[in-house]
Amino acid sequence: MLEDVSIDALQAAMHGLSARQRAISADIANVNTPFYRAHDVAFEADLQRALDGGKSPFGVTPTTTVSDAPAGLNGNNVDLTAETTQSVKTELAYQLALRAAGDRFSLYRTAIAGS
Repeated sequence: MLEDVSIDALQAAMHGLSARQRAISADIANVNTPFYRAHDVAFEADLQRALDGGKSPFGVTPTTTVSDAPAGLNGNNVDLTAETTQSVKTELAYQLALRAAGDRFSLYRTAIAGS
């Protein structure tokens, strides 16, 4: 019963979202660092392919790449507005995944308790 692919997928998604939030935090911290290049983290497409192919979502590893967005005069390409917006979206997605996992475990508790 506890081998539920939805829990595994939610855990893999939270792992990817955590990696994205760390990259965003680093980007924001380096917004004024000359020649710093922003980073992007991708995992959603790989997670979807794993689920569609019946593979374990635990095999999905977030991929971090350097952004090729144009840089400013100091060689830095961090867009503070875009990073802040992405941070909020990432936090909301993480909270949603956490809530979904919690709800799933509540169903298990109810089933086990027989209520």
